[in-house]
Amino acid sequence: MTQQVLINGVMEAARSIFSQPELQYSPGLRFHDILGFDSVQAVQFILTLESKLGITLHEDEVDRMHTMGDLMEILHTKDLQGFEAAAASVTKSEASS
Repeated sequence: MTQQVLINGVMEAARSIFSQPELQYSPGLRFHDILGFDSVQAVQFILTLESKLGITLHEDEVDRMHTMGDLMEILHTKDLQGFEAAAASVTKSEASS
């Protein structure tokens, strides 16, 4: 899987949960700097990522996530095969359209 596919998936979730359709990826983007960020949205974002990527984020990992870059570093340690298969399926269907 390419880095960009993963970023796109993460940002799709972030834009939806944080109600920020124009939110752009930056490794230095701090979650607390996102307009309207609160603890409820943080939990929703984590749960959405876990579901979308087919992973579990442990408490110590969540505690280390302060920026999008932190999140990406943690995600790179995970087995994302389920997400890779789904992303590949979407890419194939888009190409045949």
